Amino acid sequence: MSGGSVLALIDDLLSVEKSLEGIPVWQPAGNGGEQRLVMPVFIKGRSSEASVEIDAYPNSPVLRFRIMLNVEKCVWRIDYTEYERHVNPVDTFEAITPYSFTEPHYHSWLDNRRYCTKSSTPKRLLIARPLPDQIRRFDAAFRWFCGELNISQLPSNMVELPSRTTLL
Repeated sequence: MSGGSVLALIDDLLSVEKSLEGIPVWQPAGNGGEQRLVMPVFIKGRSSEASVEIDAYPNSPVLRFRIMLNVEKCVWRIDYTEYERHVNPVDTFEAITPYSFTEPHYHSWLDNRRYCTKSSTPKRLLIARPLPDQIRRFDAAFRWFCGELNISQLPSNMVELPSRTTLL
């Protein structure tokens, strides 16, 4: 990233309308059949330094995926997992309830921007909140993510999770 503070650049990026362009193509990513999709983020028809990355685990016995907005590093993320415990930092216990949970959750820029430096995005997104109860499918999570981040997505180009690659 160049020019200005990283905080201001990401705040500006999140405030403008964006779109995802291109045809979604899943690629193998790691062991166990993990699949990854990376789509560039466009602003006013021009490619930006941001991308949306989705990691899918189609062979998992339960629905599991991550949706991330990356600007050098991840600055906003949904972790759709039901068995990974997340514990928020102690200084957020009063503000975020519950402070420890295992249900699907999200790490917003607004909550985590405090960990940014003038020249670098946070190394990790430490603060998370449970996803709203009504979001229990990928399509709902992806639409919510895009809505929260001001990303328009044509219904004809809606991203779908990859199919299972093993029988068990």
